[in-house]
Amino acid sequence: MSYYFLLFVGMLATLTSLYTLRLGRDYERRTQRVLSRPKTGFSPTTCLIMACKGDEPGLEKNIAAMLHQEYEDYFSVIVTDDTKDPAYSVAESVIARYPNSKAMLITSTNHLNASGKVSALLTALEKNKSEVYAFLDSDSFAPPNWLGELVDPLSDPSIGATTGYRWYFPTQNRFWSHVQSAWNSFGTNLLFDDKYNFPWGGAMAARADILDKIKITEVWSTAVSDDLSLNAALREHGFRIFFLPQCMVASMSNITFPNFIKWATNQTALVRAYYRRLWNYALAVFAFFNIIFALGVTSLLAGFLLNPTWFIPAFLLLLPSTTSVLRSKARSDLFKHVMPAMQSQFELKSRMDRIASLIVPWIMSYCILKSSRIQEIEWRGHTYKLATS
Repeated sequence: MSYYFLLFVGMLATLTSLYTLRLGRDYERRTQRVLSRPKTGFSPTTCLIMACKGDEPGLEKNIAAMLHQEYEDYFSVIVTDDTKDPAYSVAESVIARYPNSKAMLITSTNHLNASGKVSALLTALEKNKSEVYAFLDSDSFAPPNWLGELVDPLSDPSIGATTGYRWYFPTQNRFWSHVQSAWNSFGTNLLFDDKYNFPWGGAMAARADILDKIKITEVWSTAVSDDLSLNAALREHGFRIFFLPQCMVASMSNITFPNFIKWATNQTALVRAYYRRLWNYALAVFAFFNIIFALGVTSLLAGFLLNPTWFIPAFLLLLPSTTSVLRSKARSDLFKHVMPAMQSQFELKSRMDRIASLIVPWIMSYCILKSSRIQEIEWRGHTYKLATS
């Protein structure tokens, strides 16, 4: 009976694998449609905000890229905790080198119930008025056309926010940096899905009138996560989130295993606190994947120890793992095309990422289970309590 049960489950796993391959092809087609969509010409005055803390790798380059966007009517606002923060002097020196750029360097006003980053964003909103606000993470490099691409679709009043996403590139051949890259890239699978997508805070934009309508200053006044709380507010008011693959940004990674686990668990805990539907979805998907894999390994062992016929369900049950590697490669190839400036970086890391993609479901499952018990997180030297649902 167990043999036929595993054979049946293996057939279901095979169908699931074929379906995920189809989803991958659909994703590529949607990406091409967005890349080729005609521009609306919408280019209102835009305030581009970057919250900075510490002199992290690439900060100088990322600020310089922020100041050199191919967008006529925009100004940049860089926010640090205080003038003693190392990021302040870095930003000050970059701005001084480009005196023709419209840039402002300010320090954050303390909003006691918000996280440090959210407090910085609130400070920028309070001190500057604009038609559109765009947000860029300090560890992210944006290509010159990034801002224009991000703002253009906001002419559609049904769109609450446009978003890009991050792709991690290891600065050294450190294995856990590859795992972080593979872990993070899984999120791109959801960004065309209106049911589960979200604006990612490191590369997003929204119109000022919509932010006013959803009362973003109130929403952020008690928020730990800028993007997930924004997502909840936009969905509550019926607005869509529009993903733009061409607005992907590059971040460098040189992370160790302990720091990666802490980072991944914190990210998952924030999703549980602010976007429980997505957390539940991830729990179901990765639990299914890992159970199927475990049954496949069991069948494989039975094939060696008992009867070669067990290799049949083993093959079917292990097929999703092979499919996962293929999708990882296809995803990497796709974004190598979308991010032409980073092609050499993609080629350097491609093989190691295939291996890392096999580990990601287990890391995801661990983070999901651990985050179910987390009531607070530590982030950049501060501890924040999370709302539980």
